[in-house]
Amino acid sequence: MAQLPLTSSKLVSSKAPASSGGSKTGWLAMAAGVITTVFAAIGAVNSVIPAAANVGTKVLETLNLPACLRYSDRYEGTQSAFRKEGKLWREYPRGSETFSYEFKEIRRTPQEIMLWNVTPRANVPDAASLVVHLPVCGGMAVLTEGLPERSTNLEQVWPDRG
Repeated sequence: MAQLPLTSSKLVSSKAPASSGGSKTGWLAMAAGVITTVFAAIGAVNSVIPAAANVGTKVLETLNLPACLRYSDRYEGTQSAFRKEGKLWREYPRGSETFSYEFKEIRRTPQEIMLWNVTPRANVPDAASLVVHLPVCGGMAVLTEGLPERSTNLEQVWPDRG
């Protein structure tokens, strides 16, 4: 490659003719460089975003807070409502003011509230092992029972923030 002399702050070009193959190769090299840079940037962003999200998750775990930032003592569902009343939780059929079942809260984590059945149920062989798992921030409530433990999806529930 010829060196370009500078004269009185002006650039003087070389008299060498430009080769037609060189410009095509230069264009391909530039395009490959741009594509490589774009994919490198995408990769960098993808690795930073989950790391930033994990920081928030770790802070909430350390503070023992759910992702929705607070617990509720009332959960509305598609078929029933769960309400904490004193030391017990009660399940009310949708639209009713009379509860059907009572539960004792046995565990609370940032992901779920576990409610153990305390209502006698004559026709349910594993009634003593019934546990309702309420998702703290809303989602599918699950019923577990028996040994070995079996689980059943109950209904969608969401925290009542009112």
